[in-house]
Amino acid sequence: MEEYCLLPEDLIFAENISSWCEENGIPEPDAERPIKLVSKDGSGCKMLIRESISHKIMEKRINALRIRGQITNVAVDRADLLDSDRKKLAYLFLSEYATSLPDIQNELLADTWAFDEMKRLGFFKE
Repeated sequence: MEEYCLLPEDLIFAENISSWCEENGIPEPDAERPIKLVSKDGSGCKMLIRESISHKIMEKRINALRIRGQITNVAVDRADLLDSDRKKLAYLFLSEYATSLPDIQNELLADTWAFDEMKRLGFFKE
């Protein structure tokens, strides 16, 4: 986390991210959102993490990754590399963080950045 300018106090665990956002004046229509990066009061960022992320919610997000991946390469499905809950959660965290980077303008770029980071961090041993 420190590598991504997030300290432990920047993590907020919430029962429901959409409800937390509503209470704090931040729009978030997705009631199932597992992770969200927010800027709080213009001073840095906070990573909201749903207290309990079900397999159903995680698989919906990974399925969206599969669909987006078909746009760039139908022969290879990067989602297959996410063969553990640890890797899936790391992907969700990193792809959400990627949305804060100036060079990342869409989900496809966020996906690529997240997988590049996961490879660099040793998630995918050759």
